Amino acid sequence: MPVCARAIQQPDGTLLLALDPANTNLATCPYVVEDGASNAWRELGNMSLDNAQEIGFSVGLLWIGAWAFKTIGRAIPSHNSED
Repeated sequence: MPVCARAIQQPDGTLLLALDPANTNLATCPYVVEDGASNAWRELGNMSLDNAQEIGFSVGLLWIGAWAFKTIGRAIPSHNSED
């Protein structure tokens, strides 16, 4: 849920971004802070095809690497002696 914010000048000259939940009209806010949950789905929908393919390729490589390590691990004989 977006929240209105305003900049406050600090004594050392820096600015502090303070949330102002009393102001509910986002059109009049100098700054609007959005939470990650609502923004994430919007960004996912706005993702370009190139970005989606890059992410899919990276996930595929990760799965292939995990499968390869699992296969190599099963191929190496284990020498556990139970005497």
